[in-house]
Amino acid sequence: MKPGVASAPSHQPPPDRSGEALAGPAAIFGLAATISLLAGASGARASEASPMPPATASLSPQPAPAQPSAEPSSPSSTDQIIVIGRRRGEAAIAAETELREDEIAAYGAPNIGALLGDIAPLIGGKGETPELLVNGKRIGSVNEIKDYPPEALERVAVLPPEASAQFGFSSGKRVVNLELKPRYASWDTDIGLTVPTAGGRRAAQTALGRTAIDGDTRWTVQASLSEDSALRRSARRLPVRDDVLALVASLSPASRAGLDPQRFETVVGAARALNINAGVSRPIGRFSASFGLNASFGDGKQLIGLPAGSIILPPGSRWTDAGAQAVAVGRLLGIRALESRQRSNALGASAALSGAVAGWQTNVSFLYSRSTGANAYDRGFDVSAAQARVDADDPAFDPYGDWPGTQPVTDRSRFRNETMGLSVNGTRQIFELPAGPAAMSVTLEASRNDAWFTTGDSGSEARERSSSARADARWSLLLPVASRGRGALEPIGDLEVDITAEAGTATRTSMRRKWNFGVHWSPIAAFDLRANVGSERIAPTFDQLYGPRIEIVSRMFDFARQEYAQPTGLFGGNPDLASGRIETLSLNAMLRPLPGDIATLTLGYRRQHAKGAIASFPALTPDVEAAFPDRVVRDTSGRLTAFDARPVNISRDRVETLATGLTLRIRPTFAAPDAAATSRPWTLSFTVNHGWQLRSDMEIRPGLPVIDRLRGSGQPRHILAFNLVAGRPGFGATLDGSWSGGASVSSASGSAKFRYEPSMTLGFSAFVEPAETDATKKPWYGGLRISLDIRNLLNGYRKISIAGGTTPGGFSRDEIDPLGRTVRLSVRKQF
Repeated sequence: MKPGVASAPSHQPPPDRSGEALAGPAAIFGLAATISLLAGASGARASEASPMPPATASLSPQPAPAQPSAEPSSPSSTDQIIVIGRRRGEAAIAAETELREDEIAAYGAPNIGALLGDIAPLIGGKGETPELLVNGKRIGSVNEIKDYPPEALERVAVLPPEASAQFGFSSGKRVVNLELKPRYASWDTDIGLTVPTAGGRRAAQTALGRTAIDGDTRWTVQASLSEDSALRRSARRLPVRDDVLALVASLSPASRAGLDPQRFETVVGAARALNINAGVSRPIGRFSASFGLNASFGDGKQLIGLPAGSIILPPGSRWTDAGAQAVAVGRLLGIRALESRQRSNALGASAALSGAVAGWQTNVSFLYSRSTGANAYDRGFDVSAAQARVDADDPAFDPYGDWPGTQPVTDRSRFRNETMGLSVNGTRQIFELPAGPAAMSVTLEASRNDAWFTTGDSGSEARERSSSARADARWSLLLPVASRGRGALEPIGDLEVDITAEAGTATRTSMRRKWNFGVHWSPIAAFDLRANVGSERIAPTFDQLYGPRIEIVSRMFDFARQEYAQPTGLFGGNPDLASGRIETLSLNAMLRPLPGDIATLTLGYRRQHAKGAIASFPALTPDVEAAFPDRVVRDTSGRLTAFDARPVNISRDRVETLATGLTLRIRPTFAAPDAAATSRPWTLSFTVNHGWQLRSDMEIRPGLPVIDRLRGSGQPRHILAFNLVAGRPGFGATLDGSWSGGASVSSASGSAKFRYEPSMTLGFSAFVEPAETDATKKPWYGGLRISLDIRNLLNGYRKISIAGGTTPGGFSRDEIDPLGRTVRLSVRKQF
């Protein structure tokens, strides 16, 4: 805990706080102590967030309290009352990093979900989505909070890694506590347009929402709509594929006159989506209940080719010259391009109840989701009737005229998936140690999944149904061993141990087991050491086994033919997956040499050894294709036409990484409540992280060569990422970037080696709120924010060369990255 301290003469009456919500007796007795830390929230109105800045001046040294006397103090006594308590909304474990309102505002994020992505460099870990607490408590679903505006936040606290054990989350997950303002309400609208500077595409987004917070009661309703147009091959300088050229050449002169085959294919498909999210949380007696409902509707479409077909005129037929070779004759059979289409709908509901029961802080949550989808893939046209008449040498048939009986051939599939889940978590302090209380957490989870999958058209449908029930249990224990503050083994410093054990079972899978043992040691206040060792027996999830199979046209480089191809990728579940085991070891150090968290240095080592691991299908390099020949389909010319991208088991996978990081943060300290409004100080944050792959290799299956991903599989050994944020009330800017070191890929025969040059990508974003620069009390443009976001600022791409430094065919700028630099302009208004 981080104590808050405040003092006031004992003979003075308490200040009038009738406009504030007091969360129970603890808030009443702790008001004098916490008012300085809650300066940004005190006086907040139900219609708007508090305009007062966080009062860091309260963290300056306080006058020493008078020593208590043996005699009762008289009414005129100047003795002071010192009250120490936890800040409203603060978690039960001290934060590793905190962001205040001014720092949160510097990012200019439209909602909390986007903010969490922006501050990912500060969260650390493995880049995964963190687990969330709201006001120090678990929630039922992330959907409850992700659409709230960042202005509703008082603080964001990134908790240390051991917090996952404290709150009953799976080991290795990072935890973030969102501290909400006690009073807040707003309407939010956001309209944005994204376009590439090279043209050819647009993406529009619109959002509207209402959020209100009144003490422990809060609710939100949000809706967003997005529409992305397609980027056609004709909008970029892309070569026409050989198979398309052959098809066009077979068309009659009248059909191919003025025909641009590139307009019938897209490199980025079109998409539309509608999302609706609603949720409410409120006290019910001594408990807190929350309910959520979310729905989404979306469809996507890719253009995949000319609406044409071709037949073969055999040698010596009535339509070919004597002795001539077979002739291909093609014609357009439709007016729209062949398409790959996807449609999906989803509905989800959640409910949670939390509160204290018999000394346990409990949380019970229920989740339900139902998703449906349909997919259609145009294979072309059925020209078998026309070809049969040619083969029968039918004198009444003219291959250059109309073809009877040509019907489109479309593969169709439909799926439906239903999931129900129940989770029960309880945490409590089980006993007191000299170094502090020992905390235990127990989590029980149960879920059921049902899936239906249908392929083919009516009359010739194939149906599959799969179902699975799953049960999991997790037990965590956090033990403080030494503490400087409590005087327990003080020379050691601060030392605590966390232990997590998990077990679970599911239908038709083996028992899952996982354990993790962690040690956190802080010999001095500015230095932390953490070590974790764990082992996990994993089993495939329901989605990995029975997820809906979807065919989507994918764009990838084909090393065999040295060209970019657009094969059909098969995604979804793989029922042949087996269980595996993962063993991990991590060592991390953190140094903060300057007061106030101005500078943070981190160093981490991680080793992971997996046997029988379940992984996504690897990038299709020559080595991977040789290991999975049955998952790759090529036509007679060797062109890549399809691949199976469903999950696979890897016999053995070893990864060792070394990560270093530096974070610099400059935050203003206000000496007076109105100092922020007058001086408008800047908040600066700079983060740079370097990842060094020491080892990364895998053995697909016994007997096959070990694939070294750092030598010949296109994986760089070094990756660098940085993020610079600067802002003040009404204005903020962010510059971010990533750098990848060189890498190489060898061809299947080994005759050619493709060299991936080092590359850097930069992004820049900025926003301005005009009303913040206006002295008018309530201008009409109050709450208006204009934002600009540029991705791939330098319009760069990763260059590839072969021996001698030459650039091979298929590696032009538009082939590697056809989208290029994009610019997004958005306007946000709060009411």
